Amino acid sequence: MTFRPALAAAAMLACACHAAYAADFDRRLNEANAGPFWQHGNLVVNTAVASAVAGALWLGAEDRLGRTLWQSSEAWAVSAAVTEVLKVAAGRVRPTETQDPGKWFAGGRSFPSGHTTAAASVVTPLILEYKDDHPMVWLLAAIPAYEMVSRVKTHSHWQSDVIAGAAIGAATGYLEHQRGPWVVKALPRGVYVGFRKAF
Repeated sequence: MTFRPALAAAAMLACACHAAYAADFDRRLNEANAGPFWQHGNLVVNTAVASAVAGALWLGAEDRLGRTLWQSSEAWAVSAAVTEVLKVAAGRVRPTETQDPGKWFAGGRSFPSGHTTAAASVVTPLILEYKDDHPMVWLLAAIPAYEMVSRVKTHSHWQSDVIAGAAIGAATGYLEHQRGPWVVKALPRGVYVGFRKAF
């Protein structure tokens, strides 16, 4: 059934929202838990996003990989907008600013995690497109998984923030893979020729 991944992402988001209000789920980790390995969340997600956008522009949408990278890029843009709205609406305070995970509607920007959302949205179309031909593509799931752990360990987010971010990113990536890329479809004949063919 085609809607199973979307339903799973919706269920994951619902669980994250429930967990955010549940006692003892969210907690601020000890400073000692954040080793040097977990300090590179910004670099990892920015590299993933930049690679997807650059690849989409370079390859265009005429071949399979280029089209999938367009889907990844659009999923990132859409999920970033959704996350921004939710951050403003929720106003949750980050663990760097408080020990209390229950500080909502206080002008914070913790819920949901934008980094995790971005990572999940970028890798999901690639995984869905290539999972049958190249099962190793599932290793890309390590990128959002790393982001989730990194953001919690560095006190940038609560646990439910990153779960919600992963759900939003996965759902957006899934919908984009099923229906997108919308920008390319809006172009004449639904084709975008990449810079590779322009030189």
